[in-house]
Amino acid sequence: MGPTGTGKSTFIDRAVGRPDINAGHDLTSCTKEVRAVRYPHTNGSRNIVLVDTPGFDDTFMTDVQVLQRIADWLNSTYKKNVKLSGILYLHRISDNRVGGTPLRNYRMFNELCGKDNFKNVILVTSMWDVVTEEVGSAREQELRVDFWKAMIALGSTTHRFEGTTESAWKIINSLSVPPLASRRPLQIQWEMVDKHIPLHRTAAGRTVLESLSDLMSSFKGIFRRLSKGRKKLSGPTSQLSSSSLRRSSSLRSNSTFSSSDSTAVGWSVGAGIVSTNNSGACSVEGYQNVLGQVISTLRASLGAAELVRVHYLKNAITSSLSLALFIEVKLHE
Repeated sequence: MGPTGTGKSTFIDRAVGRPDINAGHDLTSCTKEVRAVRYPHTNGSRNIVLVDTPGFDDTFMTDVQVLQRIADWLNSTYKKNVKLSGILYLHRISDNRVGGTPLRNYRMFNELCGKDNFKNVILVTSMWDVVTEEVGSAREQELRVDFWKAMIALGSTTHRFEGTTESAWKIINSLSVPPLASRRPLQIQWEMVDKHIPLHRTAAGRTVLESLSDLMSSFKGIFRRLSKGRKKLSGPTSQLSSSSLRRSSSLRSNSTFSSSDSTAVGWSVGAGIVSTNNSGACSVEGYQNVLGQVISTLRASLGAAELVRVHYLKNAITSSLSLALFIEVKLHE
């Protein structure tokens, strides 16, 4: 398991000795369904089943849809008395910081597994070929002493996946496979199958909703900052009005507003800067940046609406998302 683009499909392809027929070579999602691959263990004594899952932060699905597909597969196998021997959680060592989407996905993974199963989790770092040993080792140490500290304290281990068959099998063989009778269900399996708790009320499901709640709370602060900044803008608008930009920008978290008495005003939205001149007009590039942020937020909101099954809210968000995607297409024509 893990976010999109961390090498989950590549790991399985390397383990079974076949080319990257299912792996993506960028951050575009390639695995859309849960995929189980049976393969003889190298010691010849048994078969193993490697299970590939869609990544969180998927290109084409919301996190809720990804969680639903993984939960459906886990619950179906659990009902057949099939329990996992272990879980590999992949993380790109090339990521220079852990926050935002990776942090949200990690928290969701924690709640999906449950603390009692942390001892069966291997935290795997990938993409070692795109960083130097010095940089990679420093990031690996930071993960161990900070980000992964709680899981390691409860029995999780860490390994490097170096993109080879030998490396994949070294990780697989490091799993301490418990006898079938002593294997425990994951927390989400126990909640949904044994306790009949709906997905949106499970610990993992609540994590999704809490993330959206935090996002919406931050919108209020953004709106207040942008409202104050709006007073510094004057004159007619010829392109995108600053009030429209304000409404769009209020749909995104982690945004700040900055202004000066010069002829330029800038909003820092996510990773990009949206610039306006003293008339409040927004450039096409700035508009495209904000539109992309709005589309991402609408997709996240749609996932939450699907999770809690609020159909009228889902319909409203779907209509807004369709309009935003239509505008995006037109901008690129």
